[in-house]
Amino acid sequence: GTHSTKTISEVSGTGRKPWQQKGLGQARHGTLRGPQFRGGSTMHGPKPRSHAIKLNKKVRRLGLKIALSARAAEGKLHVFEDLEVPTHKTKNIVNYVNQMENTKKVLLVDGGPINDNLKLATQNLHYVNVLPSILHDTLVMSRDAVDRIVERMRTPINR
Repeated sequence: GTHSTKTISEVSGTGRKPWQQKGLGQARHGTLRGPQFRGGSTMHGPKPRSHAIKLNKKVRRLGLKIALSARAAEGKLHVFEDLEVPTHKTKNIVNYVNQMENTKKVLLVDGGPINDNLKLATQNLHYVNVLPSILHDTLVMSRDAVDRIVERMRTPINR
């Protein structure tokens, strides 16, 4: 959140007392920069802060396990031994995607750093990503990525 309003210490203006404390029949005021005056501050207004939500590790692991199990049950999880592409040509990836049924978007997950040929072959395709996201139809993972997820979750996958 980057929205912000000014508090009484941030509003520009003088710090002089506007009128004397007693004798005028006016209310007591120490500054004209309070929220009741025109050009004054805003009380309890928004300030920049983080809207992040912290999830426990067990809940995150359970969510990942449920998501992968749901994709496997739908038949939309493909695991390959490796994601090596022979050349950097985009037509190789297009042929792989065309062989998959009912696929509009594909997410490729590899265990280690992304291969240069794979990165070059997928960078022109708007329906193939190599970054984590949940808005994809089909998930393609390498065996190394599955092993790293199992190691990270510290629980075996029984499927």
